[in-house]
Amino acid sequence: MKKTALALGLIASAALSVPAAQAQGTTNPDLRCAAWAMLAGAQEQDEGKKNALGFMMAYFIGRYEQSSGGKVQTQITPQTMEDVLGDIDEANAACGARANDFGQRLQQTLKGMQAPASQAQGR
Repeated sequence: MKKTALALGLIASAALSVPAAQAQGTTNPDLRCAAWAMLAGAQEQDEGKKNALGFMMAYFIGRYEQSSGGKVQTQITPQTMEDVLGDIDEANAACGARANDFGQRLQQTLKGMQAPASQAQGR
């Protein structure tokens, strides 16, 4: 879990090779970031980054489905991916920042769950 949390900090750069797309329009930000993580994860070669992107995709899908009551599979398809993703530079900036923010919060939470060194040695 700690490796995944650390890898989350690297995912913003993972999507930089995603091809350009059309303007975002009024796409739900969570749906857009789910598409961003999905596409970046499909292109990523590093397994740690790929896993982190998969985790972020699930995070954004959960946020989208909870807030909208909709199902992601009706919104993100091969035919709609470009429209949902929008401008790639904007998606990289917006979604990368959101993913990094969540990764940092998760990392802080995990740090808080670790036993102090003196307690860990007593086991």
